[in-house]
Amino acid sequence: MSRWFNLRPIVASLIVALAGTFPGAASAQDLIIATATDTTSIDPHFQDLGPNQAIRQHVFDSLVHIGPKNESNPGLATEWTRGPDPLLWVFKLRRGVKFHDGSPFTAKDAAFSIERAPVVPNSPATLSRRVADIAKVEIVDDFTLRIVTKTPTPILPNNLAYLAIVSHKIGIDAQSTDFNNGKHATGTGPYKFVEFVPGERTVFAANADYWGGKPRWQKVTVRPMVNAASRTAALLAGDVHVISDVSPTDIPRLKSDNRLTVTETVSNRIIFWTIDVFRDQALHVTALDGSSMPNPLKDLRVRQAINLAIDRQAIVDRVMDGLAVPANQIVPAGFTGYTPDLVPPKPDLERARKLMAEAGHEKGFQLTIHTTNNRYINDARTAQTIAQMVSRIGIKVNVTALPVAVYFGAARKNEYTFPQVGWGNLTGDAAQVLREALKTGFINNYGRWSNPAFDRLLDQADNEIDMATREDLLRQATRIAINDVAIIPTHWQVNVWAAKKGLRYVPRIDELTYAMMVEPE
Repeated sequence: MSRWFNLRPIVASLIVALAGTFPGAASAQDLIIATATDTTSIDPHFQDLGPNQAIRQHVFDSLVHIGPKNESNPGLATEWTRGPDPLLWVFKLRRGVKFHDGSPFTAKDAAFSIERAPVVPNSPATLSRRVADIAKVEIVDDFTLRIVTKTPTPILPNNLAYLAIVSHKIGIDAQSTDFNNGKHATGTGPYKFVEFVPGERTVFAANADYWGGKPRWQKVTVRPMVNAASRTAALLAGDVHVISDVSPTDIPRLKSDNRLTVTETVSNRIIFWTIDVFRDQALHVTALDGSSMPNPLKDLRVRQAINLAIDRQAIVDRVMDGLAVPANQIVPAGFTGYTPDLVPPKPDLERARKLMAEAGHEKGFQLTIHTTNNRYINDARTAQTIAQMVSRIGIKVNVTALPVAVYFGAARKNEYTFPQVGWGNLTGDAAQVLREALKTGFINNYGRWSNPAFDRLLDQADNEIDMATREDLLRQATRIAINDVAIIPTHWQVNVWAAKKGLRYVPRIDELTYAMMVEPE
């Protein structure tokens, strides 16, 4: 039977919040936000990264909006239906919406955006995964879109929530540079593009004609500040109004300051380590004397030993100052695919050393691990702590910390042996991360782990309409990956924002920072 999703009455208040309209709001005010990571482009299809998604939402709307708790709500689509054909979705589009240049939004723009997303010139990471399940898009009329998927795809609305709608008038060959300089930076969102200076600021102006209502803030400036201490100092000095990614060490001080408001929520972002189990001769592993050796990480016993050497609770307590949750799987409780029996293993150095000896590595070896130094909360500190923990079983660990601008390009070329990764789950279930990070042949499977049984389970889950059966398949796949130590999860982050007195940031599980979520206390 056809299932209709008409959520407008339920989420009316959230749409108002997203639009930034509140009774008595001082719309003439300016807002300055400091974030931990800079965007790489104003082109919303250029690179599928969280910081880019956060920036694009101000200018470029999407068919579906994701709420603070990962719920799917109407955006440029007012309602959607699936069936009776399980491969068919019908989206009813919002009427009367205009782009910032005054041209009307129609189904032609939505269809064009789906077409453009995977083919952006020179993109380091397109939004192809958001539309990979789509086989065909049909324009029924100006406000009706039919999408045929390759397989039953229950999470299609969630995927489309991260696909920005751009005007079809820019043409399929539009260059990202023309978004950055403003030529093509024309969306239907609550704010209009003003300026993008990489590494310094992105500036927006209120779109008074926004379909969701006039935004609260007349001008919004987003400033990237990589250093957490600098963000805190800027907030205390009054140079910015809101900061994201508050350092755990700063939170007690900020909470005790009556000039500030701190908000937080558990994140859907899992921090984990991926492992090169593909190469016979690993790039960053040597014997203790520096000589070459076969890749020891291909041996399950070595991976198990490393896993048992890691004290997740200590990472939470000492590195994250309690603002994290120990993890041993992809999604936290409440998400589809969460597997209750996969609890974090207790550290067991005696067992770990025994496993190393059984694998023929009683004396250990040298290993270089890689991490970002400006992407995740305390990412470099976490890596240093992991290095110390693993050294206790005879593995001499060196840490290489790199800026995010270069880190992931090298990771996708499989240039690391043991890299740290953080993945926000944007679909509400375990399938996205399991597929992208672990399925055979996927570019983000940095360790090139491959398991036919795992792949089959994911394929079955992708074709399963019954959600209880789908969840069971995802749990089975998760157990295979975790039991084979294909990756080593350590913790889920806690997202924390701080704002000056009189303001409050509505905390989001997806850690994205929008001006639209800053409200009066």
